[in-house]
Amino acid sequence: MVCMIGGALWAPPFLCAHTGDLLMVRLLFGKKAEVTLEITADPAANPHLKDVSNPAELLGRSLSVHLPSGKSWTLAEIGTPTVTLRDGFPFPAPIPVQHPADEPLPELYTASWTWRPSESPIHFEIPAKSPQTVVFWSVLPDSDAVAPNWRMLMAGDRTPPQVLPMPPAPLQWSWKAALALGVAGLGLVGQAILLVHKIRTKRLR
Repeated sequence: MVCMIGGALWAPPFLCAHTGDLLMVRLLFGKKAEVTLEITADPAANPHLKDVSNPAELLGRSLSVHLPSGKSWTLAEIGTPTVTLRDGFPFPAPIPVQHPADEPLPELYTASWTWRPSESPIHFEIPAKSPQTVVFWSVLPDSDAVAPNWRMLMAGDRTPPQVLPMPPAPLQWSWKAALALGVAGLGLVGQAILLVHKIRTKRLR
């Protein structure tokens, strides 16, 4: 079983006893206004994932993303995640991750979603009736260092606002895409002209 100790003096005393309930959530900021949210769990120890055939589906409903305009989505609604299996947790975390020396490393399950938010800042929220406890933190581009505003969250809690390192921007059309669109438009106009010409010719006959 994964055992997490230290790092947070205010953490509840049951932290080590119920580590199977923990979801390790890491937010990574990309260089092109993209974000990646990773959720890592131990399915063998987590009672809510133990008998689930598709953990990614459940994890996709464990957090929702909220924009300043009021729009919100669950992670599952963003798209299909990338799934990775690992022996042990490989990244720095706010709470040190340790394993008993006489036990094999647990196989951890990570589901990750990458997208480009249209607004900033964004925040994440735990469903009101969620049985999971979430350890949430963020890291800046090209870094694994834990940002100082990490949180331990439970049902109904939300993260602090997460400001994107660079402002969201609409997708830019490349010149190749614009040229292809222009050619396609001219083709449609040409077909319309030919169709009108054929119809007029038939009427004259």
